[in-house]
Amino acid sequence: MPFLELDGYRLYYETHGQGFPLVLIRGLGSNMEHWYEQIPVFSRRHQVIAFNNRGIGTSSAPHLPWSIKEMAGDVAALIQDVAGGRAHVLGISMGGMIAQELALGWPERVASLVLTATHCGGAHKVPPSAETMELFAKLVNGTTFAEQMEGRKALFSLETLDHRPEVLERYAQVAAAYACPPEVMQGQWEAIQEFDSFERLPLISAPTLVLAGADDRLVPQGNADILAGRIPGAKLALIPQAGHQLVIEQPQATNAAVLDFLASPQG
Repeated sequence: MPFLELDGYRLYYETHGQGFPLVLIRGLGSNMEHWYEQIPVFSRRHQVIAFNNRGIGTSSAPHLPWSIKEMAGDVAALIQDVAGGRAHVLGISMGGMIAQELALGWPERVASLVLTATHCGGAHKVPPSAETMELFAKLVNGTTFAEQMEGRKALFSLETLDHRPEVLERYAQVAAAYACPPEVMQGQWEAIQEFDSFERLPLISAPTLVLAGADDRLVPQGNADILAGRIPGAKLALIPQAGHQLVIEQPQATNAAVLDFLASPQG
């Protein structure tokens, strides 16, 4: 099992395929196995590097608290040691926040950036409805897997919840296999609350694609508009009939948008 050894802790990672490296960063409470719709497709063109954030699965962790920037430092080390120093970077949700800090703090490591279902944090982010936040709080604060799974319903569009329960069921199976400890969930959530990139977004120099689900209830589309508007030259793509987990709900459209961007001159 491959591990990246850091200062008193280590990250589990896997590599798949060959080509220019592409690093995938998951979000709150999530694990690398949730890239099941992406790794088989992306690895046909790229060396895909997927990993578990600190404290997830078999990745260990330093003592809490952590910051988003510190987690970005983990990815910078991973790119240096595993990807040869430079890679495309795709982050979803909290992973998109980590990707922003990576592009700001370690620009030499980032060949291009795909920010998926994420926001700039701070006072400028567009919040979800009170109803959605109440549901999502069950994921953040839940002490049992059943409570956390109820909260995960906020991650999917209403269309998926009503008509495609098998999508949520497969996501739940992967989550159950690598259940996130409550203290790690809380630590990640607190790091998200401290994150704020709004004023620094114009400093991002990497070619950037901002991806969002058109029906994302947790991170509304206005957040993607902010990111695309403030990052120089950024492109914006909306995926129809997809919520926060667009990579799972609409994988064909999402994967095509990512691969087209990475194959373009700016990607």
